[in-house]
Amino acid sequence: MTKQVSFFLLLLFSYLNSTATTSISINGDKAYWDNPITATTLDDVKALLQQSFICPVEFNNTKADVILQLPALSELNPNLKSRAGEGHDYPYFSYPLHNYGWERSGANQIFKLSATSYQGVSFGLYGLLQEKLGFAFYHPRETYIPNHGSRWPIETILYWEAKPVFDKKGFHLHTQHPLELTEPLLDQDFPGALNSVKEYINWLVRNGQNYFEFCLLENIDRKKWPTHAKAFVDYAHSRGILVGVDFSLHMIQQKTFQMYLSPTQSLQSKEKQVLKNLEWLMQIDWDLLNMEFASAEFVGGNRSKKEALRLKMIAWLSEHKPSTKLMGRQHIVKHDNEQVVTGKKEFQWDSTSTALDRKRGIMAHTVMFYDMTEENAPVYQNKNQRHQFEFLKEQLKIRETWYYPESAYWVTFDNSVPMLLLPYLTARLNDIDTCEAYQVPGHLTFSSGWEWGYWLIDWSIARWSWNQWENGNKLAYSAAMYINGLNANYKASKGSIFDATKVLPLNSGSTYSEIEYILFQQSHFLKVENLIKWLTAMSITDELPKGMNNEFHPRPPISYKYLQRKASIAEITKIRSTVWRKLYEFATKSRDINLYTSRINPPIWKYRVDTTLTFWQNDLRDGYTMTNFRALHRYYTLDYILAKRSAKINHKPCNCDSLLDKAVAVRQQAQLIVNEREKHYRYPLSSIASKLKGHTSYDFGYLYPVHSLQFWYREEEQARHNRYGPLYKTLFNPFKIIGLVD
Repeated sequence: MTKQVSFFLLLLFSYLNSTATTSISINGDKAYWDNPITATTLDDVKALLQQSFICPVEFNNTKADVILQLPALSELNPNLKSRAGEGHDYPYFSYPLHNYGWERSGANQIFKLSATSYQGVSFGLYGLLQEKLGFAFYHPRETYIPNHGSRWPIETILYWEAKPVFDKKGFHLHTQHPLELTEPLLDQDFPGALNSVKEYINWLVRNGQNYFEFCLLENIDRKKWPTHAKAFVDYAHSRGILVGVDFSLHMIQQKTFQMYLSPTQSLQSKEKQVLKNLEWLMQIDWDLLNMEFASAEFVGGNRSKKEALRLKMIAWLSEHKPSTKLMGRQHIVKHDNEQVVTGKKEFQWDSTSTALDRKRGIMAHTVMFYDMTEENAPVYQNKNQRHQFEFLKEQLKIRETWYYPESAYWVTFDNSVPMLLLPYLTARLNDIDTCEAYQVPGHLTFSSGWEWGYWLIDWSIARWSWNQWENGNKLAYSAAMYINGLNANYKASKGSIFDATKVLPLNSGSTYSEIEYILFQQSHFLKVENLIKWLTAMSITDELPKGMNNEFHPRPPISYKYLQRKASIAEITKIRSTVWRKLYEFATKSRDINLYTSRINPPIWKYRVDTTLTFWQNDLRDGYTMTNFRALHRYYTLDYILAKRSAKINHKPCNCDSLLDKAVAVRQQAQLIVNEREKHYRYPLSSIASKLKGHTSYDFGYLYPVHSLQFWYREEEQARHNRYGPLYKTLFNPFKIIGLVD
């Protein structure tokens, strides 16, 4: 009998049996139920399967129709480590080898899991559910569970294996900002704090991640908080998750926890303060300490003194907590753009100085929706971020080095405006491919909130951090693959029609799903045409006087203030023929595929909720529609500014108010989307979209600027009254943010 015929008969036998599944069982040695890493996973997986299938799901039933067989204990070897740390003379923080594979046994519905660690077994069980059974762990508080009835759907797979791209992979929750888990992580008395953190840890495990960290702030309760932190760190460890904490040596901005205070705040020497705080920190069993070296972004100097303190910390850890790794990060700010407050301006990295503390790992940080190799990335006064790519390659020779990109930026760039910027997907996938090519061992994603569709970015990154082979063939990845898969699974099981699975013509001879179509549009208009410079909201620094106005995010090469007060006819004509026209084109390009909107007075749409769609489907639709509305709003406010200036130059009357009225009308339509979306936020409005006296230097939740579309309204008022400046109708207290006042 040929292999082809055997394979055909196997598939036929499998199909006939798949329609009559009456029981499912997970079988394995008792040790799996005694080990906390696998015990919790087994109970969770069983509960998830019970929600998906109508048949019983059991443990150790050898007569079940479908058996998921765990590895024999003799196959486990927790001492096996990733090869990522081999061949180097610097210390490497190891994690157990956690590859896994599933193999079908003969013609039966027996699936054998192969793994060499309890972590691998845990990831393998969740991998089977998400990658092969149609489950989707897309949000810490929401999971898509397919309805399989009594049919076991895996019919064609003989062997499937998964290997992590990175030895360590996970997320940094930037709790210097008022995000979903900022208060649960920092306030032991916050309602449901511990359970909220555990939810997130569970999401990490379900998505094959093994590390997370957050920013520690200076105003936590030093007596009570360690008990709270120990509880969630211990829980993370019980699930196979490493935990780190982010703090600073002496950063004064955004209430970050400082290892030493200035002389006016403490009479103790810097060294005594550092060691005392380190001892206090290590009450908790942290795996990594991620320490900020600079005093603030764009600030350098006093390197030698700071380096001496850092080496003291490394020596203390080596003696008292040798299993804890000290890490640091390399900011996107170039050395040439640093401002020195005290001391001599010194280069931030070089082979000689970094060799002194090679026990300390380093993370190369990039920002926003740009990857580290693309040519144009106008952020933090850089043309691009290739200097970080060069830094990454250099540091891989010297010390343990991770890549540290962002999945959202928060302030004035994306989810606080709001805009759903899908090019994040392409950038992060491109970077993962680059990291794999250069064998970067760690990947840490800087996360800034999950609403307005940003859960999609984090979820995709988590899944891309694993490579998969099916029957010997490596699976190819694409930017929109996971949301397309989720849409297809939902359509198949629920019968709902969602146009993200409909193909649309893009170029001759090619078709794209709706999400891919919008991703293409955004990449072209926002990045190639550089409209992102005009869609970001102006930050405080953008409106400071020249010499102080550091450029953090992309911004127009010519300010709105200049356009309204000083622009020439030639400059106005140029803006109208380029940016102004492109804004309109982008805003209206995709309206025909936003099916839950109907045109009433093009190009303004009337918002209505599509009740046939799930929350997550409407979430994505609202996100990318708001991005179009944002472009249209900018189009009308810019139209007003240019018309007013032209009329003044030509000494002619201008009925310009009607143009600004159109901007107001767009904002009012967008506000309806905000009002609807707020009904479906996964966390209380009081903690993420309202005024809030929490631990951060912001007196509101991270979605409070979205609540009333404050940035949009502010831009209208700036144009209407010709008033510009960092403090005009702003939500932010700059003195509090930079640490000059509490």
